Amino acid sequence: MSDQDTAAPAEPSSTAARTRQAILLAAVEVLSVNPGAALGEVATQAGVSRSTLHRHFADRAALRQGVDSLAEDQWKLAVHNARLADGTGLEAFRRLCGELISRIDTLAWWMACESAGSEGEGSEGEEWSQEDALIAEALTRGQQDGSVDPALSVEWVSNLTWATLYAIRFVPAQGGLSPFEARQQGLRTLLKAVAADPAAP
Repeated sequence: MSDQDTAAPAEPSSTAARTRQAILLAAVEVLSVNPGAALGEVATQAGVSRSTLHRHFADRAALRQGVDSLAEDQWKLAVHNARLADGTGLEAFRRLCGELISRIDTLAWWMACESAGSEGEGSEGEEWSQEDALIAEALTRGQQDGSVDPALSVEWVSNLTWATLYAIRFVPAQGGLSPFEARQQGLRTLLKAVAADPAAP
């Protein structure tokens, strides 16, 4: 009997994709809290064996690259789904915040890397991305249509948004808030901070 005959059957692509996604989400959960955690902890969090993890990601570097790609994909999807060209600038910003908050468990990877000073891709890099440009256009439109405070720069709003997302993701455990309460309060904070009329949201 050949080695090919005794090899385990290939994992169906749909199952493999789900397993890969579970490993990536587990990596965000574990490594965003403790970047030096053993890969075995990631495997346990994902509910897979260490050999399964290594079948998808050969080493820590490959796993980190996979999580970086996942976060970037989720960031781009959030901006796309926010339909930033529709409605007033504040309405577009509200949709963007909702999309980002709904993906906060994945985007937490970027926030954790930034706070730890780790290398890795992030939405706040030096390059001006297409997504950044779309957000800037929406905010500028909001300042022109009177829905967004004209005294706030695009850079300030961007930094405020990511700081609030960080608080939503990492502060509740210390502040006695449920994740739902933190998300509601974070959204309210952002809209009131950016609106030309804070009573509008």
